[in-house]
Amino acid sequence: MTNASTTSKIPTWFYIIAVVALIWNCMGVVAYLAEAFMSDEIFSSFTKEVQELYNKRPSWVTGAYAIAVFGGVLASMLLLLRKKLAKTVFLISLAGVIAQNVYTFVISDALNVLGTSSIYFPIVIVVIAVLLFLFSNYATKKGWLV
Repeated sequence: MTNASTTSKIPTWFYIIAVVALIWNCMGVVAYLAEAFMSDEIFSSFTKEVQELYNKRPSWVTGAYAIAVFGGVLASMLLLLRKKLAKTVFLISLAGVIAQNVYTFVISDALNVLGTSSIYFPIVIVVIAVLLFLFSNYATKKGWLV
């Protein structure tokens, strides 16, 4: 007896996207760790306003950041292993991305302190997180994830 996952050949571009997703999310982990283990010397080089943004940030925002990046790495690995769980983990990672950015750009004073140009890269991050979730959903529907 055969099923869709054994009869449909998985295209090479699926694996290319999965590897790029893993690299992208690993870069997120590196950024998270760089922030988490920032030296006092680097922190003191920031303006007082930026230091205040960091100091006022609630721990749930840091938790959301961790969920976003570590969840993204886990989801990408699950994607490479062709596991359906990747879709759920990408959704959880996306929720972390959205929570962190809602705080940063809606609740906090980051736009006033950092300027409106500071929102461009976070928008790219949200778009990529959405696309990775949609891609994992597509791969699930195609029977590529089991």
